[in-house]
Amino acid sequence: MTGRGDGRLFRPSTNPAVKLGLTLTTSSPTLDPSSSSPFFLIVTARILTSPRPNSAITLATHLNALGGLSNRSFNNIVCTSPVTESQKRIEIWPRGWPHYIWDADNLRESWNFVTVPANGMLETRHQVDRTKIAEAGLKAGERYQASLTNKCLGTRWWALGSLEEFEGVRFRGWEEGEEGEGADDGGRYLMGGAPDDLAFVIEKETAEFEIGQMVE
Repeated sequence: MTGRGDGRLFRPSTNPAVKLGLTLTTSSPTLDPSSSSPFFLIVTARILTSPRPNSAITLATHLNALGGLSNRSFNNIVCTSPVTESQKRIEIWPRGWPHYIWDADNLRESWNFVTVPANGMLETRHQVDRTKIAEAGLKAGERYQASLTNKCLGTRWWALGSLEEFEGVRFRGWEEGEEGEGADDGGRYLMGGAPDDLAFVIEKETAEFEIGQMVE
């Protein structure tokens, strides 16, 4: 579902059947701009509410915070200290939108899917481009903040159950009034739940880190 006027890609129901909590952290409390070691933004997801509490939930990561930094789930990483450097940032906000083409009859061919366990959490790690880090002109002692946006708090496909349970099953695009699962010439298929019946809830919106002493 698409938001109207505020740039949001998804507009979930006001009373969704499923709520997933999102937490943002970083792979390290410090970042050395001169290092070649990867630095990650980490998004953790857990089930907050579900009509079937003992079931895992599988969903598409297309255009949400579980899918990477290429959509508008994340703001640019901004300098918070010293305040005189507040204009400095690591640019991760995408410029323009990529154009996507997908096969609605078999979404597995186009999108990635993950499973959030019934009891526990799913962790996804998104690497910050070292070129972008180098371009920011970071200095030791500065503090930076990464943050989630409200633009992509949903999914285009979800279902109760795990990827393991759905092995060999095609994921079809959801259509109101159509049978949710069945079989055709292409084999077994599953449409899942209505996309607006799942919402992400941001439990921890920001993550801060410090620029460490650079190695000469």
